[in-house]
Amino acid sequence: MKGRYLFDASSLLNITRELGEKVIDVVKNNFTISLAYYEIGNALWKECRLLRKLDLNSAIKTLRFMFSMFSKMTVIGIEEGGLGNSILTNAFKYNITYYDASYLSVAKKLDAILVSDDKELIKIAKKLKVNGITSKELINLLYSKD
Repeated sequence: MKGRYLFDASSLLNITRELGEKVIDVVKNNFTISLAYYEIGNALWKECRLLRKLDLNSAIKTLRFMFSMFSKMTVIGIEEGGLGNSILTNAFKYNITYYDASYLSVAKKLDAILVSDDKELIKIAKKLKVNGITSKELINLLYSKD
């Protein structure tokens, strides 16, 4: 499955952890949405503060790397191009959060493949005729020996 990819926050964190700095080659010239800044920050806060999986310095280092990685991507503002209406409509229609509907709606508009580790979101994407793939599937696709 080759094409343009739109990454959600969970897939960006997971693929970064899996590939380290090589993630830049995967995400470069692809897409995410502005919401990803906040979702990644919140996920790192949760891992640091609530789950105690990371210390604060490691979380800060990860956050800095990920924010610098965004400079290699196109970050779409969800307020652009009247997306708000379609996002809210999709959230209502598919009974999902506005956050999840944001990724779906932008992927649809860009005709991009949604990369998400939320399997339910991938299922809903199919209903919207949006191709979806997990970060592990993408890694296998890109790095499998043919």
